[in-house]
Amino acid sequence: MTQYPNQPYGSAPAGGPVGGLDVEKVKQNALIAMIVGFLCGGMIPGILGLLGYLKADTETETAKKFTKWAWIAFGIMWALMILTWVAVILLNIFVFAAVGTTTTTH
Repeated sequence: MTQYPNQPYGSAPAGGPVGGLDVEKVKQNALIAMIVGFLCGGMIPGILGLLGYLKADTETETAKKFTKWAWIAFGIMWALMILTWVAVILLNIFVFAAVGTTTTTH
C-alpha cells in the first residue's frame, strides 16, 4: 500500500474513491440504467436501477450489483419482446398459409 504525505499509514488520500470504487461513476451508471429501464425496459430494470442509485452513497458494492441486474433484466425483457414478435409473425405466416391451402367445394 502506498504511503501518502500527512496521512496515517495505510489510508487513502482524502476525496479518493471509497473502497476502491468511484461512487460518482456507480451513481451515473445506476441513473442511466434506471432511466433506460423505465423508458425502454419496463418496471423491473427501472426499479433495480433506482435501487442501485439510492444505495450508491452508502453501499457501493450493493449498488453495483443492483445496476448489473438492472442491465441483465433489461436484456432479458428485450429478448422476450423480440421472441414474442417473432412468434407472432411466424404464427400468422403459418395460419395464413394453412388457410390459403384449404379448398372448399360447393
